[in-house]
Amino acid sequence: MSDTQRMNESLKLFKGYESFRMKGEFRSEMSVGVDLRADRQGNCVGTYKQNQVPDEVTIIRDRGWVRYDDKNLEEIRKVTKIYMPDKLAAVDEAIKKSRGKYIEYPARDLLDNPGLFLCAFHLAFMKVPGKVRSAEEVGNPRTRGNERTVQLTHGSGEGEVSVHVPEKGGNAPRGIEFNLGDVPVILELDEYDKPVTVKPPAPADVVQEKEVRALDLSSDLPGD
Repeated sequence: MSDTQRMNESLKLFKGYESFRMKGEFRSEMSVGVDLRADRQGNCVGTYKQNQVPDEVTIIRDRGWVRYDDKNLEEIRKVTKIYMPDKLAAVDEAIKKSRGKYIEYPARDLLDNPGLFLCAFHLAFMKVPGKVRSAEEVGNPRTRGNERTVQLTHGSGEGEVSVHVPEKGGNAPRGIEFNLGDVPVILELDEYDKPVTVKPPAPADVVQEKEVRALDLSSDLPGD
């Protein structure tokens, strides 16, 4: 089987999965890491990492919940103290309410975040082709666990896409690399077509986003 045939078989499998686990990163100005299990029904669970600290995430169709790690809450406080000291009291109150709790959001708000966008199969992987006209093996084989994989690549620049397949023994995609706009996305893949078991947090462990809105500093930072 040629490199092009192998890549097309791998892409066909990838496009047909109903669910899988993806672990990797968005290489934007601030690297964002993910370790998520998601399916085509809008269920997603795992961790979303900024500043090397993971937050817990659960999405069930149109609703989502995030539990922020204490280190990330302290980082929000630190930024507020430096750039927006007049809002520190409100931020402190929001941190107090959210510490150890799950903040509930509309899922669409969470999917706006780089990384969590991957939970939306129909959008995140839309531009990954189902078939290519040419492909070639690049780089050296890699070892993950006890398996060696090779990288098959098509295109260049923002249109470049790669799949990692077993060096021997089938073409199931063990990883995929592509671009969302000008941001490279690099993912390891496994647990194909396994049910994604999700359940909402207990009501006593939930705080509504509107109650802790002060945690969102994105529109108030200098330069925004």
